[in-house]
Amino acid sequence: MKHRFTAVASRALELALRGQQFQVTDIQRGLSDPPSRQTIYRVLDQLAEDDWLRCSGKIWHPDIKADMLGDLDDEEDSRDGFSLSADDVL
Repeated sequence: MKHRFTAVASRALELALRGQQFQVTDIQRGLSDPPSRQTIYRVLDQLAEDDWLRCSGKIWHPDIKADMLGDLDDEEDSRDGFSLSADDVL
């Protein structure tokens, strides 16, 4: 990715949607050309402000939005969605 801010956000969201906890060093290791730690913290703080992540000490955790979207893969046959048959209506 050319935009390092976007690369940080993408990596953080990828980890959060997988339900993984991570540290800033995990973000740095996942990027080919990582920005400064200050920039990474700025991006992570914005994601926390938007309810994607939360921080406890030095560990970042998925927050409500990542938890909700990350749970979609766990649903049984979530691709079918809601359906009604004619027998149910009549």
